[in-house]
Order: sequence, then C-alpha cells, then structure tokens
Amino acid sequence: MFKVIVLDDEPSAVQHVCSIIKTKCPEYEVVATAENGVEGMDKIRLLQPDLVISDVKMPLMNGIELVKKIKEEYACILTIIISGYQDFEYAKGAIQSGVTDYILKPVVPLNLQTVLSETAVKLKERYYNKRKKIIHQLCNGASCEDSLIAHYFTHKCYYGVIVRRNGLPRRFFKDNDLEIYSSMNELITIYGRDEMEELYIIPEELLSGKSFMEYLKKIQATAVSRDPYATIVYNKRAFGVSELQEQVKKLYRALDNVLVIGRIQVVSLDDISIGECCDKEENIGEIIKKIEYMLIEQHYEKLKKELRRLYLKWSGEGKNQLWMENISRRILYVVREHESDSVPLTEYEYMMEDAFFYAASVEELIDNLFEIIFKCVKGQEDHGKVDTPEFFNSVKSYLNVHMAESISLQQVCKIFAVSQTYLSKLFRKYENQSFNQYLTALRIEKAIRLMRADPELFIKDVAAMVGYSDQFYFSRIFRSYTSKSPSDYFGEL
Repeated sequence: MFKVIVLDDEPSAVQHVCSIIKTKCPEYEVVATAENGVEGMDKIRLLQPDLVISDVKMPLMNGIELVKKIKEEYACILTIIISGYQDFEYAKGAIQSGVTDYILKPVVPLNLQTVLSETAVKLKERYYNKRKKIIHQLCNGASCEDSLIAHYFTHKCYYGVIVRRNGLPRRFFKDNDLEIYSSMNELITIYGRDEMEELYIIPEELLSGKSFMEYLKKIQATAVSRDPYATIVYNKRAFGVSELQEQVKKLYRALDNVLVIGRIQVVSLDDISIGECCDKEENIGEIIKKIEYMLIEQHYEKLKKELRRLYLKWSGEGKNQLWMENISRRILYVVREHESDSVPLTEYEYMMEDAFFYAASVEELIDNLFEIIFKCVKGQEDHGKVDTPEFFNSVKSYLNVHMAESISLQQVCKIFAVSQTYLSKLFRKYENQSFNQYLTALRIEKAIRLMRADPELFIKDVAAMVGYSDQFYFSRIFRSYTSKSPSDYFGEL
C-alpha cells in the first residue's frame, strides 16, 4: 500500500478525503494528517510518504509553498493539490511547482478516486524502477541503504533463489549481455545478470499456503528444461527485508563456490561451507613442473592424456568453475611462455571464458580448453578451419531458418563440424557479439516483425515462433531488448 499524508486546516475536509481513500482506494493508506504546511513538513520528514494531498490555503505555510519545499527535499514524493474554483492563480502556481495533479473543491469521491488511480500507476512504475535499480546494485557488488530497500520492498519476509544455467557470466566480453528483469506486473522480483540467470526474490505471503519447496520444484523443472545443466542455490528459510542485502550477497557467493561445470545441483545455503576450493600449492607446483617437462620433451600427446585425467579428476572432486578457470590459466601461461606465442593474451581470455560459459559437460570443457591451450604449440594448430565471410554467413543463415527450434552452440558446432571455441571466435570477429547475444537479437527482431505484421497474435504464439517455449521468459527477454513488454508493444501498434 502507498503511504499518504493529507493536509487541510478544516478538520471536516480532512475527514472527507480520508474517508474516500479508505473506502474507495484500497491501494493507499493514510499514515498522517496535518492542519498546516509546517506541521505537514515535519510529518513528511518523519514518515516519508509516497503521496501528499494538500489544500492550497493553509496557515503558516500554504499548499504551493509546501509543494516547493517537498520538491527541494524529496523529489520522489508525488503531490496533489485541492482548491476551489476561484483560486486560479493558486492552480497556476501549483502546476509550475511540479504538482502531480489538481482537484477542485468540493471533492467528489469519483474524481478523487480517478486521480488516485492514475497516480497509483505512476507510483507502481516508480517502485518497479527503484526495485530494479536496487537489485542491480546488490547483484553487482554494490551496497544500498537499508532504509531504501525497506521502502521499495514492502513485504515483511522473502525467500531467495538463484538459478544459473550453464557457466558463470562472462567478465571480459559482457557489454552486449542483456540484464533480465521481471515485468512491472509480476509480484515476484526476478533479475539476471544475463539471459542465463534468474535471481528470485519471493514474498512469503504470495505462496498462499503452499510450501516454498513446492515452488522451488517448479523453478527447478523450468531451469533444467532449457539447458544441459543448471545450478540452483536457495535459502530454505524466509528472511526479513532488513536481511535482503546480505542474503542476496550470500546467494551469489554460494553460487560462485558450488558451480561445477556440467553438474546439475540444487543446494541450500545451509548445506554450503563458503570457502576457497583449492589444492595444496605444492601439488599444483608439481603439476606445473610435469607440464613444463612434457613441453620441453615435446610429449604433446602424453600431456593431453595427463591433462584430461586431471580435469576429470578435478571435476569428480567437485572443483568449482572459478578454481578450474584459475588452474587452466596457469597451464595456458606455462604453455605460451614455453612456445613464445604471439597471439594477444586478451584473445585467449575471450576464448577461455567462452569455453567455460558454453560447455555442457566436463568432456566438452576439456575439448574446448585443449584447442585453446594447444593453439600456440607448433605443429598442433588446426589448419583445416574455414574463416571466411561466406562460411560465417552460412552459419547465420542456418540460425535464421531454425530459430524457432531449440538451438544451442553445441548443436550448431556439430552441424558445421567446428569447435565451440572456434565458432565463438567467429561471432566475435564478424559480429562483435557472442553466439547467445546474436541469437537473442535475431529472435527478438523476428518477434517484432511478426507482431507488426499481425497485431492479433497471442504473445505465447509469438514466443513459440521465435524459439521460446516459456512465454514469461520471452517477455522478460523482449523487455530487456526493447525496453517495452510485448503487451505494451502490441498496444502501440
């Protein structure tokens, strides 16, 4: 409910407005009243309402002066001025002061109800945008004032779940990644740093008597239906809004700690011991020495066999993605140093993060890493690859024809007989985008054309025609790409 303060120096007028709000406007709650602007300003500072409804003519500080003062101190608070027909100059001054709306006396219930309904739309949009901003900050390492969180997350208690499909987000090539947000009409706050992730902030009271674990099963079923594997971390107890900031950070730290390439996991925060996953430094040192010896002796096949054994062992032990990335970089640096490779290190970083981002299993990861690690070894390069605009255009043509199907990078690579690492490199070279970024743009642009051609289409049908089986997921992607929901877009046609 939105908080309202009502001001008028006539008690009967205050009572009349409050009565209308109580009986006709369930989205609002009158939290205070005042007889003049000075008293009203004190209560505004204390309670920080969403809306102030004020008469124009009041002692000590009139309504126009009050609106100006509110705008100076609290630009986000909306204001409605009430006045008589004869107060034209006051009305003009109110409009110039930035008042949200103006109601004439005597206050007719239907008129006030209509104005408050229109104002509620503005407030809902403001709350939605503020929640988006807050959740973006929390999920990207920034902090936020607890009072601000409590103001815009209005439920008492929440559950938290994070779903990550495939590997962790890119860190070097993320400029074109779409952040995913729930729509303004969704009661659950959903956020993803890219299209492969959803953080759910679920108000406890919205479960309507159902258990949280029942809801979690639905989330799990949806997650594993889209991609080869998913990592789900959740808090099985509801937490107060004052804990939201810390709980979100815990979920993300836990995700980093438990995500193992190719492994489907559903893990409670209570079952995770947050800590660094690592072997003893001397064991890693021995591995590096062994690699250096094999490079000197040019025992490349033995090196591949040994690395495959190690990666399978590490995966079986549950070594997380960040640990695997770290050791892979150390191995790569040793090989590059030994072979005096001239390829820029940034190119290897791009390839490395693509390998971890797309791999559906540890076996795929090993194959992709071998192509990267042995790229700089003389005699081990693959000279059979086709790197021409014509070849890449054939890949794009395939995506254009088959976008309504469930397409993955792995499938496309099999069809065109190239590796994931290589095809990812082509997308960076020719489109300056990742495979996922390109496919998402292709699908949403096609959806836009379909909607323009036939505004009578159902959103779920548009989603299916461009490869999305989940209408709500499609709507979030569409909104992130166009800044409009599909229904809003249809409404403008």
